[in-house]
Amino acid sequence: MDTPVCYIFGAGEFTSCDISLMDEDLVIAADGGYDHLIQIGLRADIALGDFDSVQSHEIWEDTICEKYTYPPEKDDTDMMLAIKLGLSKGYHTFEIYGGLGGRLDHSIANIQALSYLAAEGAQGILHHDQYVLTVIQNSGFTIPKDFTGYVSVFSLSDKSQNVTIKGLKYELEGSTLTNQFPLGISNEATGKKGSISVENGTLLILWQGENQSL
Repeated sequence: MDTPVCYIFGAGEFTSCDISLMDEDLVIAADGGYDHLIQIGLRADIALGDFDSVQSHEIWEDTICEKYTYPPEKDDTDMMLAIKLGLSKGYHTFEIYGGLGGRLDHSIANIQALSYLAAEGAQGILHHDQYVLTVIQNSGFTIPKDFTGYVSVFSLSDKSQNVTIKGLKYELEGSTLTNQFPLGISNEATGKKGSISVENGTLLILWQGENQSL
């Protein structure tokens, strides 16, 4: 049985997607992400934020989804509000669209949100048309053998210890990566199943190429 997914749509650059929703999946529009859902004809189960960036006002008034309104002055970004809501409803797999591009500070904030998910024992995938990101903490990640393209691995923690990379062009075995030197950049798929793992630390994994959905 497929794992239920929490899909979150933010107000960043529109990212094309082909999603077949299951009944148990949850779709959250983080503020202006509602416009992306209208554009692709996907349902919104929940919409949240201060709603300062929603453009589809004529449709917005008629929507039947749940709405959670927050003041503009708050500690959590709209994306973090959506992530925390998804976690509170028991979801552990998150697919995030519209979270990159536009303002660089928002993109960095959403990468940090991936770290938050990893620390909570969940997995978040942050999609862009040209690349995809995820973060792992003290765990592993698999690159399927039919992926063709580049894979880069960065340490987000000061040190990521016992990092092992197998099945890619440049392999590592029990190495230490730091956040001061990009040793893991621009690795390449080889047509074999790849694996990336870290025993103690937090890794950002970026891949771009064919079969980006993995």
